[in-house]
Amino acid sequence: MEDKRIYYVGIDHGNHLMKSANHVFENGVERLATKPTFSGNTLIHEGVFYKIGEKRNSVKDSKLADDDYYLLTLVALAKECQSGAIPNGARVVLGVGLPLKHFATTRKAFVRYLKREQIVKFNYEDAQYNFTIENVLVFPQCYAAVADKLGDMKGEYLIVDVGSWTIDIMHVKDGVPVESKCETFTESMISVIQGIRSKSSELFGKEISEDVITDFISNGNCSCAEKYTRLMESELEAFAKKVEGILKENGHDTEFANIIYVGGGAKVMAAYGRRSNNIDYVVDVRANAKGYEYLARQIA
Repeated sequence: MEDKRIYYVGIDHGNHLMKSANHVFENGVERLATKPTFSGNTLIHEGVFYKIGEKRNSVKDSKLADDDYYLLTLVALAKECQSGAIPNGARVVLGVGLPLKHFATTRKAFVRYLKREQIVKFNYEDAQYNFTIENVLVFPQCYAAVADKLGDMKGEYLIVDVGSWTIDIMHVKDGVPVESKCETFTESMISVIQGIRSKSSELFGKEISEDVITDFISNGNCSCAEKYTRLMESELEAFAKKVEGILKENGHDTEFANIIYVGGGAKVMAAYGRRSNNIDYVVDVRANAKGYEYLARQIA
């Protein structure tokens, strides 16, 4: 019997990592001239071979500039299918997001970009997939990370999304976002990672690899020499102070405001930022993806 159910899949199209409710992978897309030796991480779409997620793509001025994020979306669907969250052949509603700064101007274009094919067919890791894209719903990424908690937010809150390429600040009053007080700043986790690599090269003649730095941020441990660990700790602490400085410079009192840090930098703020009873953290990097899925279901 044909499965006519609608399945909801939240996908966070990050500048460093792609996230769905159950998966996290790097956003690298490499077009190949010929069929690769190994099928792992290999996407075949419209007869073209791609290696997916084996590195990080450089940051793009627009995520709609090429096909990369569309292809990454297909892989996210395949991975959700591999883990049993959706069946192959499913009718799917995508829940996705954009930074606050670009939400109003880019939302419709992002929907068109992801809905270019209603029925998508492709091959990933030697398995054939097909899905029907019934709809694409776009939400503000900062809002989505705490969407299931808004009902409990009494009084004023700041949701601070420390992301790969921007910091988004959303003002929430009694569970309702105050759009006129939403702000976006161009400080980011990628910039601090690049800064660590540059300073390591300057001080020690060797760059710390990006993988080592991101693993240190995620897990707090490193097998490298202590001098590199000290450097990473120093730079991450400085970054946390910079984020707090941005809040203060824009009129937000970190001693009294209820603050929730989300995004990839939430772990940095938890480890190196100011600790207080008025500050909380959502450290799951998949929080936005889960939030998009939650919000898409609520609309349905």
